[in-house]
Amino acid sequence: MRERYGEAAAFLALFTPELQPLAAREWVRAYTGTAPKLLTVAKGYNEETAIVWLCMQLEDINLFAGVKDKMPIARQKELARLILTEYGHLKVSEFQLFCHRLKCGRYGRFYGSVDALFISSALLGFVAERRQDRMQIDEMLEKQRKNAPPSTSGITYAEYLERKKQREGGSDGD
Repeated sequence: MRERYGEAAAFLALFTPELQPLAAREWVRAYTGTAPKLLTVAKGYNEETAIVWLCMQLEDINLFAGVKDKMPIARQKELARLILTEYGHLKVSEFQLFCHRLKCGRYGRFYGSVDALFISSALLGFVAERRQDRMQIDEMLEKQRKNAPPSTSGITYAEYLERKKQREGGSDGD
């Protein structure tokens, strides 16, 4: 983590909530890119850094939601710990994609307050979507692979056999 992103403060400054729309525009990259997983952030820096990062994303939702009662910091931290425990396999870019989709109303809306249980329930929906998205990406990559022109740097199996035959024939005469 430190080699790639620097100290924790640099990581936090890089993966700000402002990247959520980029994760949505580049949703394939959000899934397939090299952004670290939440657990990798916790291991590479410490758990508190991962919690702070998640709280930054949650506070962005808090500020965005047009409701009277906002989620208090203590509840944000508790929710962040739950997310890290249950969804630590998500990349930070995937979580940002989730936040963007949540703010777009894909999983419903907040009524009266920013509800931690609603967010954790919405994550269940996102994980199901993620499975479908990943299957779509895999199918797309398979089609690209099948439709790709043959490699010009490689040789066919028939060419390999011919070269092998020539090598074997050349070594017999020595």
